[in-house]
Amino acid sequence: MQNKNRKAKIYVPELEIVPEGFHETVTETLSEIIHTSPDKSNRKRRGIARKRMFLPLTAVFCLIIGGSAFAAVSLYQQRMVAMNREMLEKFYSQALVGDTFHYSRPLTEEEKARYEKLTGEYEEKGRFPEGDLAYLKDDRDYKGKGVGLYADRATLFLPEQMTDEELLQLIDFEHKVNYSIQIIGSEVAEGKWEGEQDFIEMAPEAKEDKVISYEGSVDVICVTEGEGCLYLAGTNMIERMEIGESTSRPFYQGDFGENMVMYAMEEDMQQGLYGLLLLKGEDNYEGGKILHISKEGELLYEKDTENEIFGALAVDKEGRLYAGKDRAVCVYDTEGNELCTIEIPYDIMARDSLCRGKDGNIYLLCEDGPFHSIILQLNPDTAGYSVVSTNPLPSGPPHCHTIVKGRDTDFLLWNYEGLFTYNLGDDRAQKVMELYEAPLEWEDAMCVSLKDGRVVFVKAYAYTENGAGKPVPESVQFCYVNPNTE
Repeated sequence: MQNKNRKAKIYVPELEIVPEGFHETVTETLSEIIHTSPDKSNRKRRGIARKRMFLPLTAVFCLIIGGSAFAAVSLYQQRMVAMNREMLEKFYSQALVGDTFHYSRPLTEEEKARYEKLTGEYEEKGRFPEGDLAYLKDDRDYKGKGVGLYADRATLFLPEQMTDEELLQLIDFEHKVNYSIQIIGSEVAEGKWEGEQDFIEMAPEAKEDKVISYEGSVDVICVTEGEGCLYLAGTNMIERMEIGESTSRPFYQGDFGENMVMYAMEEDMQQGLYGLLLLKGEDNYEGGKILHISKEGELLYEKDTENEIFGALAVDKEGRLYAGKDRAVCVYDTEGNELCTIEIPYDIMARDSLCRGKDGNIYLLCEDGPFHSIILQLNPDTAGYSVVSTNPLPSGPPHCHTIVKGRDTDFLLWNYEGLFTYNLGDDRAQKVMELYEAPLEWEDAMCVSLKDGRVVFVKAYAYTENGAGKPVPESVQFCYVNPNTE
């Protein structure tokens, strides 16, 4: 799947769990640097999402007006300019490891206040740390003292209580990474980079004992579990792959239509498959259609969703299809006839996260407040729902929540903090895997649960364009994780 004609890209991190006041989004500015249009889509495409960069306000000015904003903070400017080429390349390469830098724990409110104050002193008064953070070869090397960077998983380990010096080391690291992105990233985009290293290849490889590299021909953009197999969707095709294998075989071939992408799939109760196609417009998705395919790979029906933008599919024990959107879930019979619409109140934010529970009913993971998760059980007979869990996941910054049926527990849930198990009736979900313990970076990964209790994270790397101008992954890896073992 290698493409020797790939185009260089600027990879930029998003800093999670950081104080918001001193970071500004500069997607449009960065887009000008790399000569692409900013992505205005409000819906994040699974597996193919734009990365964002957050910079201090003075760095934003530097990007926009070429550095004159540093006049008032000359010590800060001198510190950035003083980095030699080796240091710039080092910090830039660290930005490529994952889509996101993560903290091992959230900052406390008191630490956030000091972080904000120290950032101002760092930028305006030249207050810098006396030392640097530590670099860890393995997450087990962190002993709870100082700030440590586990670069392979883009994770910053923090002690239980942070001193001003440790906060300054954190601030210094973030500023140097952002500055290196500006300098080297611009060179890469403008074709001026003359180094021998290919930064796109500098991200560490996943641990081989849990990861299988895909060797088939599908440009994988969507994955779901079938009866003893995985369904892989690409451009105008769906293939089956045996669990644990590296190649797939044809299942369905058809013309999905111009700018149509397979956004979600779900097996019906007869080993057939539902597929959700969305029409990709200039700025956002603009409707689509639902396909129902038999277990023999024959198209049973195609349903135009017109202007409805669905984001998730699920099938209950009766074989009814549920299609979720922002404020409602539509329910259809096996012939594609609408049975009812379950409305979601405006004070509840529905995620693209439907699943069939162990009892055969359909559950929806939502938020009823900022970073406050709830689980709803849907009832198609009354076109209503009931709240079955309140705030099972830790509160935190914006992140993608996903829910699937578990084997030994009712549900598996994951987000940018880790992998969790949850039983109905429990107060909280139990974390069974930290984000940095995963065999590969799972930001923007497609996630599937298996009947044997494992979870598969499917990660596509280094998207390039094919002859038709469509994104094609150069490599796809399948990471099998068992949350039921320590």
